[in-house]
Amino acid sequence: MPDAATPPVLATLTRRAARRFAERTALICGERRWTFQEVDRLADTLAARLARALPSGARVGLFMANRPEYLFLQSALERAGLVRVPMNARLTAAEAAAIVADCGAAAVFCDAGTSPRLAATATWTCPVDGGAAQGGPSFDELLSPPGDQLIQALAGRCPVPDDIASINYTSGSSGRPKGVMLRHRHWLAVTRNMLVDRDIRGSDVLAHIGPLTHASGTYVTPWFLRGATNVIVEGGVDGLLDTIPRLGVTVFTCVPTALTRIVNHPDIDRTDTSSLRAIGYGAEPIPRNTLEKVLKRFGPILTQNYGLTEAMMTCAFLSPEDHFDSDGRPRVGCIGRPYSFVEIVARAEDGTPVAAGEIGELTVRADHVMDGYWRLPAETAAVLRGGWLWSGDLCRIDEDGLITLTGRSKDMLISGGFNIYPQEIEAVLTSLADVAEAAVIGVPDAEWGEIAVAFVAPAPRARLSAEALRAGCRDILGFKTPKRFLIEEALPKNPNGKVDKGLLRARLAQLSREDGHVAAQ
Repeated sequence: MPDAATPPVLATLTRRAARRFAERTALICGERRWTFQEVDRLADTLAARLARALPSGARVGLFMANRPEYLFLQSALERAGLVRVPMNARLTAAEAAAIVADCGAAAVFCDAGTSPRLAATATWTCPVDGGAAQGGPSFDELLSPPGDQLIQALAGRCPVPDDIASINYTSGSSGRPKGVMLRHRHWLAVTRNMLVDRDIRGSDVLAHIGPLTHASGTYVTPWFLRGATNVIVEGGVDGLLDTIPRLGVTVFTCVPTALTRIVNHPDIDRTDTSSLRAIGYGAEPIPRNTLEKVLKRFGPILTQNYGLTEAMMTCAFLSPEDHFDSDGRPRVGCIGRPYSFVEIVARAEDGTPVAAGEIGELTVRADHVMDGYWRLPAETAAVLRGGWLWSGDLCRIDEDGLITLTGRSKDMLISGGFNIYPQEIEAVLTSLADVAEAAVIGVPDAEWGEIAVAFVAPAPRARLSAEALRAGCRDILGFKTPKRFLIEEALPKNPNGKVDKGLLRARLAQLSREDGHVAAQ
């Protein structure tokens, strides 16, 4: 049990907020509502029952779609000294089994949509929506009143800052997913960073459409501590456009892919969005056309957030004001400036900082940087060097401290002896009038060493041709213009909503097998 000198953890702070804002509405999902006091009691009830069922430090998977139970369990696990393992609801059975086995999960909470993908993968599997539990109590049993004795026993399980709070698995886009160990002090630093640098108000109604297992769930606690209302939106973009005027949503956050769908939605101009004061986005580059449409439709209320699983969420942010350069033009590819308690330096391969405006690998030093990967010491040592996290992202930092991403270090290609960064090409492609999305990858070529191949998806009702795309790029990109263009109805996404370049590479390989070469359009 922590002593009086031990800094508080989020479990302590959320209890304080619940007492302070007891009768306010804390959470809405569909027609259901919970006050702060009700959320607090549910979390304590679950925590007391879980503390009785599982030893301190046990790993617990949360494998479900967005629903209130996820947030109740998230808070309960923090209070019970258990380790949360968020699992995207779109994971395949094999992917879910690999995570459960890797972390040694003692229990997995699931729902009707995910439980069929959990065959015998954990000691205790527990559906939260009425299904039969296996190997442990049902969710209804966990919600039964715990009694004073269990609640008192829970006090002895209160975690300390250095205890592991969660193991968050990387997306696997660069190989096998790795479990990022985040301690309670890391999550406290993430929350502090948001409260210090982001405009978070107690009067806000915050809508969630992205997975709570990922970035969207990270926003819940800072707004909870301010006394705001969190809303779980059902029905994706359609549900969001219905919810904004109905509940007076003031803030929502999402990935750029969702913003593209929003501004191209047939009902967007018939939807009253006047209550909105802020929109957050991140996780992948935003297409230029989408950025311009969002700014035109909603005004200068955008904040871009940059983070990575190893330094959760709060590394850099692009404020509404910094979205525009001195000439009033939108900045594309810029992720803004570091959070107040974060240092970011662009470095050469030998670790020396590069000059302002030069490309280097983005490195981070901050209180919320992970201690390492779960049971992967060699992989940990490869990215944590000299007290800095090497992100794998390439960037430029200008004289004013603004950071612009140029791509992933592994994605850089060398064509004819020149370095080419896919993200720079993608930014140009998505500035063309009829382009909704673009992704560029490098493939081996006998003449050039490597060439850039562009996958492009058209805007609604638009028609694209390789000739028009090439002409639109040539004057800006010159030799960096892709040698080949493949036009797709839509680009494939991974479970986090990002463009899946692995699937695009597989498509190129398939075309090569079918045609004997990569077919260009």
